[in-house]
Amino acid sequence: MTSKPWLNYIIKTGLKLGLIVVVISAFYLIYLDATLTRVFANQRYQAPALVYAAEKTLRVGDSISQAQVIDVLERLSYQRSSSTEATGYFSVAGDRLMVHRRPFDFADGPKMSQRVELNFHRGKIATIVSWPDGRQLQHIQLEPQLIGRINSLSNEDRLLVGLEMIPSLMTETLLLVEDKNFYHHSGVSPLSVLRALAANIRAGRTVQGGSTLTQQLVKNLYLTREQTLWRKFHEAMMSLVIDYRFDKNTILETYFNEVYFGQDGRHAIHGVGLASQYYFGRQVQELTADQVAMLIAMVKGPSYYDPRRYPERVRQRRDLVLRLMYENDLLSKTDFIAAIETDIKVRASRRLVEDSFPHYLERVKDELSRIKLPPNWQENGLKIFTALDIEAQHRAERVMADGIPGREIQDLEGAFVVSDYQHGNIVALVGGRNANQVGFNRAIKALRPIGSLIKPIIYATAMSESETMGLNSHVVDEAVTLTDERGKPWKPQNYDDEFWGDMTIYDALVYSRNLPAVRIGLQVGVERLITQLRKMGVVTPIRDYPSLTLGAVEMSPLAVSRVFSSIANDGVFQPLKAINAITTHDGLPVYENAKEVKKRVLSSKVAYLTRYAMAGVVSKGTAHALGEAFPGTPMAGKTGTTNDYKDSWFVSIDGRYVVTAWLGTDDNKTTWLSGSSGALPMVSRFYQQVKPEPLSLVPVEGLTFQSFHQKQGTRIPDNCQQAIVLPAIPKPLAENMNCDAQVEEKSWLERLFGG
Repeated sequence: MTSKPWLNYIIKTGLKLGLIVVVISAFYLIYLDATLTRVFANQRYQAPALVYAAEKTLRVGDSISQAQVIDVLERLSYQRSSSTEATGYFSVAGDRLMVHRRPFDFADGPKMSQRVELNFHRGKIATIVSWPDGRQLQHIQLEPQLIGRINSLSNEDRLLVGLEMIPSLMTETLLLVEDKNFYHHSGVSPLSVLRALAANIRAGRTVQGGSTLTQQLVKNLYLTREQTLWRKFHEAMMSLVIDYRFDKNTILETYFNEVYFGQDGRHAIHGVGLASQYYFGRQVQELTADQVAMLIAMVKGPSYYDPRRYPERVRQRRDLVLRLMYENDLLSKTDFIAAIETDIKVRASRRLVEDSFPHYLERVKDELSRIKLPPNWQENGLKIFTALDIEAQHRAERVMADGIPGREIQDLEGAFVVSDYQHGNIVALVGGRNANQVGFNRAIKALRPIGSLIKPIIYATAMSESETMGLNSHVVDEAVTLTDERGKPWKPQNYDDEFWGDMTIYDALVYSRNLPAVRIGLQVGVERLITQLRKMGVVTPIRDYPSLTLGAVEMSPLAVSRVFSSIANDGVFQPLKAINAITTHDGLPVYENAKEVKKRVLSSKVAYLTRYAMAGVVSKGTAHALGEAFPGTPMAGKTGTTNDYKDSWFVSIDGRYVVTAWLGTDDNKTTWLSGSSGALPMVSRFYQQVKPEPLSLVPVEGLTFQSFHQKQGTRIPDNCQQAIVLPAIPKPLAENMNCDAQVEEKSWLERLFGG
């Protein structure tokens, strides 16, 4: 047989080229193995920080109606049904409410699903009964509402879920529709590619894909969507590496958390965990067969099969998936018929988070920037648990939006802060009249003179400096001339331009008299006042001028809340925070609010005396309108008004909250609103929905109620008309003291016979 040199040349050349390709492919695979494996193991995707409001705890005896509880459940996307066998459902029968609580990883640890019966009586929760064992419970904790998310590096949103959390029906359906041989191939399926190629040739267009789940995952994570041979080769090589280095369940779990499901504005919805909440308002474990089928149907093209835009299109695809599920024994005939007869039902809103609270979230982001987080937190995501009370926030926003009924004031702005002073939590925060407007957050950043709000601090400081000084101490309301910061004479005035003469500190604060506050403030000393304000959390500049005694110090509404929280909390200061705790998406603790950061800035006696006087402000003083609106509910408060009516302030203290309201204009114009005519009515309207808890006015240890002369402050008999009853350190009644605060000399006859 004669040799053919040209054939030998072709064979040798082919072998050489083949060897080169093999070598290059080997080096390429080694490179991919060294880089891709590390990236896939540690940086598969980015997960956001999901921000939650405070969880709602329902307790026996709580003053909450059945309708209010139902409102809370509906905000959490619980479905009303006759059956509560599955989690996420509730039923109503008379005064009985049955709830099947979802499992949830709370800040203090995971809690399993729980089915309970709540019985109501006269607007209160009478009993909470565990079902079906009948155990009497004292409380039930509902999962918190999602209020926002924070993306650090991308606009991808996802809620990471483990494979064990995903229903087996969803897993089996995905494999059935997208990759039957997932557990049997090595990342690439040549047979699937050939079948798809043949089908596409027959159809004359692309009707079928041959990509495995691993290939789809690689494309979504690392590659573009361009249809080139190089991209497909790259995809195949990467798939082989990932399949070799990682087990199938890890790959499948990653796919479930990465697959794209559409857009929420600029945020891309990735993963079945978030998609189930975005489209159905439910956790992935709660999905029904028709909902599972719809999500699997959307994998093929979430834009093309958008259920809100193309409900019929997605229904056809869903029904095809349901039929495959039935034909492959994933559904019974009964379940198949029920599912296929179900209409496409998704949340009407295209927003994952219904309520946006930009002002509160700004505070959350500010605190987050000061917390040391793991450097790679984006890989696992975060859950941020805040103190936000949804009901209180909504009410505060409504009050701010309404402004002053019956009065239109041009460019009127304001801020509203509600704080839980016992726990140091910011419960609600509104930074402007338009609560949805992202911009200047006046609750945090607006520094305004506080006016008469300084008076409780002045008197508290004075009582701290001297044990002999109390609410009964004598002070004079008369003219005084001082030197201002420019060296000129300064004559402060009362708001009514009158002088009341002799009075007690109690009445001076109750009726917000300026001149007594100036006298006591200067007696204490401006430097001492500044020191006390610093102890109570004021960090902004304070000028050491006599005008400080009339409130010439600028604070934000949040800073004001912080100061008065110390008075409310028995003289103990603690920072006010929005963030209570942070965990990863799978519940591992990252941060917990340091509750131990507390320090005493006032004695409990002084704090109580200050609160008692502020309670007088509400019961009969400048804030008596609030007391009249809520008779029988003791509260404390203080109005504040600055020069020319540019700022209107009111601070209230009830048994739980410090509520601070401010009104004014950004350009410092006159509003003609005093503290009692502007900010106070807003706080009153807030309390109409968020009922105030009674403030305890029982004296603390070392104080008792005693009778004093209303002007001189001297201890007098209890039966005197001139007497004012005040808490004070026990003072003996001088012998022969009369109602005019004078000691009467006895005659010789009285001394002789003891008369």
